[in-house]
Amino acid sequence: MRITYIFFTCLCLLSLIACEKEEAEPSPRRTVLIYIAGDNNLSSNAYTNIQWIEEGLEKDGLDNGNLLVYIDTRSESPRLFRITVENGVALQTDVEVFEEDAHSSASPETLTYILDKVIREYPADGYGLVLWSHGTAWLPSDTRSYLRSFGQDGNDFIELNELASALSPFHFDFLLFDACYMASTEVFYALRERADYLIGSPTEILGNGFPYSSFMGKMFADEVDAVGIATEFYNYYKNSAGTVSVVKSDELDALAETCREIFQTKTEEELFAVPVSELQIMEHLTSQYHALYDLDDYISRLATAGQYEAFRQALDKAVIYKANTPRSYYANGGYIAIDRFSGLSIYVPQAELPKLNEWYEDLEWYRYVYP
Repeated sequence: MRITYIFFTCLCLLSLIACEKEEAEPSPRRTVLIYIAGDNNLSSNAYTNIQWIEEGLEKDGLDNGNLLVYIDTRSESPRLFRITVENGVALQTDVEVFEEDAHSSASPETLTYILDKVIREYPADGYGLVLWSHGTAWLPSDTRSYLRSFGQDGNDFIELNELASALSPFHFDFLLFDACYMASTEVFYALRERADYLIGSPTEILGNGFPYSSFMGKMFADEVDAVGIATEFYNYYKNSAGTVSVVKSDELDALAETCREIFQTKTEEELFAVPVSELQIMEHLTSQYHALYDLDDYISRLATAGQYEAFRQALDKAVIYKANTPRSYYANGGYIAIDRFSGLSIYVPQAELPKLNEWYEDLEWYRYVYP
C-alpha cells in the first residue's frame, strides 16, 4: 500500500510539474497582418515593402509574435504567408495560395476571410493590422474612376461602410493605413471601435509608403509604439513631403460630440457659405474641385469662441501625434503648402457637389454630427 501511495504521489507531482511548464510558456504577444491589395500600379512598391519588412524583422525580431502577410499583385497569384526569423534570417512560408480569377483583394469578403483565418490559426494576446493599397478617405469609387475609398484590384474597390462592416468582428491594438488620405475624420470615426490606435496620413503618401525596416519592432512591443511608428514615417519623409498622425480611438466620441454641438446650430446655407477657397487643402484628386480640408481650419470658421475651445481640447486628446512637412505632394497637383495641420482631414459639403453630398449623408459621422 505504501509503495502504491508513493507511486501515485510521484505521478501527481510529475503531472503538476508538467502543467506548470505548459502554463509557463507565454502565448504570442501579438499577431500582425499586413494586408497588401497591390493588384494595381503599386505592385512594384509592394515588393520593395516586403523587402523592408524582412529587413526590419531581421534587425528587431518578432519578440514572441506572429507576422502574416497577404499580398495580391499584378505579377503573381494572391497568397497569404508567414514570415519567421531563424538565425537572423527572415523566411517566408506559404499559408494559403489563391486562384487569381476567383479572388479580389479589394473585396470586403476577402478581407474578412483573411482576417478570420489569421486570427483563428495564429491566436495571440493582441492583434495589429496594416492595410496597404490606394486610398481616397471615404470618397466613393463611382464618383470618378480613381476615387476608391480603400483598395484597388482592377475595377474593384472597398467603400468605407463596406470596410467598417468587414472589420466589425475584430479588434486590433493598432490599425495602420499605408494608403493615401485615410487619416480622415470620417474614416477614423467609422473605425473607432476596431482599434485602440489609428495611424495614417490625411494627404497623399509617396510611393515608398511606410519605412517598415525602421519600426517592425515597435509593432511587437508589449505596448505597441504607435507614436514611434508615425515618428519613423515622418523622419523618413521630413526632407521631401509627408504628413502623418496617430489617433487614440476612444477619444473620438468626445471629439464628435464637440463637432455635433457646432453643426447642429448651422443651416445648410451657413455650411455652404464657408469660403472653401480659404481653407487648408488636404486633397488634390482633380483640378475641378477639392473635397478634403483640414479639420481644425474648417471648425474654426463655424464655431463660437467657447465651442472652438471645447473642440480644441477634444482634438488634442484624440490626436496624440501629428507631423507634417512644409509642403505635401500630390500626383495631380504637385506641391501644396501646408500652413495649418490638425492631423485629420474632413469633407466640406458644397452646393456644387450634390452627388458627394448625397454620398456623405450615408456615413456614420454625418448621421451623428449634422442636423
